[in-house]
Amino acid sequence: MNGEESSYFVLAEQKRWRSIRIMYLVLFLNSTGFSILLPSLWPYLQHISPTVNYSFLGFAAAGYSFGQLIASPLVGKWSTMRNKFTLPVQVTMLVGVIGNLLYALSGLLKDTSPTGALWLVVVGRVISGMGAGCIALARSYHGTVTTLDERTAVVSKGSMAQAAGFIIGPGLSFLTSLVHKGFSYHNWEVSQYTLPAYLSALMIAVNMVIVAVWFREDVAPTELMVNSIVQSSEMITLRVKWSGIVICNILFYIAMLSFTVMETLNTPIIQAELGLSQSQAVRYSSIFLTCTSVFSFMTFAISTPLGKRFGERKMMGIAFSMSALAYILFYPMGPNYIPKVEWTPLSNLTADANSTYTEVAGCNWQNKWCYTQRQLNIAQFIVANCILLFSYPLGVVLLLSRTSKILGPHPQGTVMGILTAVGSLSRAVGPAIFTSLFQALGPPAMVYVLVPALCISPVLVFFGRSHLETFETRHVKLQRELFT
Repeated sequence: MNGEESSYFVLAEQKRWRSIRIMYLVLFLNSTGFSILLPSLWPYLQHISPTVNYSFLGFAAAGYSFGQLIASPLVGKWSTMRNKFTLPVQVTMLVGVIGNLLYALSGLLKDTSPTGALWLVVVGRVISGMGAGCIALARSYHGTVTTLDERTAVVSKGSMAQAAGFIIGPGLSFLTSLVHKGFSYHNWEVSQYTLPAYLSALMIAVNMVIVAVWFREDVAPTELMVNSIVQSSEMITLRVKWSGIVICNILFYIAMLSFTVMETLNTPIIQAELGLSQSQAVRYSSIFLTCTSVFSFMTFAISTPLGKRFGERKMMGIAFSMSALAYILFYPMGPNYIPKVEWTPLSNLTADANSTYTEVAGCNWQNKWCYTQRQLNIAQFIVANCILLFSYPLGVVLLLSRTSKILGPHPQGTVMGILTAVGSLSRAVGPAIFTSLFQALGPPAMVYVLVPALCISPVLVFFGRSHLETFETRHVKLQRELFT
């Protein structure tokens, strides 16, 4: 290699890694924009209509994932057919901006048509979720431009970027909760409920500018990929083991469901179990999610070495077993009962002095379990969340890495889009079902459904371990068979 070729190679590698890191930023800002809204979603719905119930919270929370479910496989297929990423990424992010603005502006209708305002929130969530199709594109890009040796580390760092967003998001939500009523002009308001959506839209817009200016998709890993390309030309004749992809999708669905249910019901549980007002619940939930998410970030950092040291499939089984333990701890075991609940909706409201601004406080008066169920011990609540926020990222990183390795040199866009859509399906179905179950049964609803599903997962990993072999491992076995 002469000097000119060497300098070209170095420049190409710099551009490639810069583009990989920009996709980290896409994942980070997307998860930040998603998590910044969650702590204030339930209070925002109550702010629009104090009579709204937990079931509608399920629709609103599920709307985001329903939109992502629709968009992810479509944009994945789009990028695969065009073999391009820039335009699909920009289009999905623009859709995300529009969705967040619709969400924030829903409050304009709260006086004239509260029901219309509530459904506009859902529409905004659906459109925002469609904008999150860029997650599938980022994962596909990382699988496309990396060597087989680089892939696990890159996928892990992408997951770490998402985890960092889940840490920063609730922290920003806490800061926006300090704004409280903020300021308003007629029915337009910038408050603790709408400011998170405006910030999310702003972050996506900044991300669009960064992608437009610095992202370059026409950079291949050049000579670093030579060995992989040669190997790929031999391995391309070996088909993908689709049974392994199916198992990964099932496990990914269960993993995302376990996290989404906790994420959706965190604020309602805190408000009900501690008898707090909306504003207090948002603040406590934001602080709590930020602190416990540190465990999640740490797990993303150590998941790759743990997978290499003990084996990815073994650690996946351990991760799901720990998640099952976490949800067992969500069963109320406190010595006391839930704080006293007022018997009428009007007496279950708190108002600021010298204003007509009202907030729903405590457990929802319409739920019978609020009067008879024991209180969830705060210590077991914290421990359960910490275990879950350790086990969830461990399982997800290893699942994403394993899916990419099962595919090997084959195109990754469509499959990663489907995997993201499966995760979105769980995040759409989970809130819709579990908020209704929570309304009827309280926290035990999570135990009754999720613990059996999480216990089945390690069994599926064990009996399906041969189907979860990487493409490279299968290729090596094939070569041994051919030459022995």
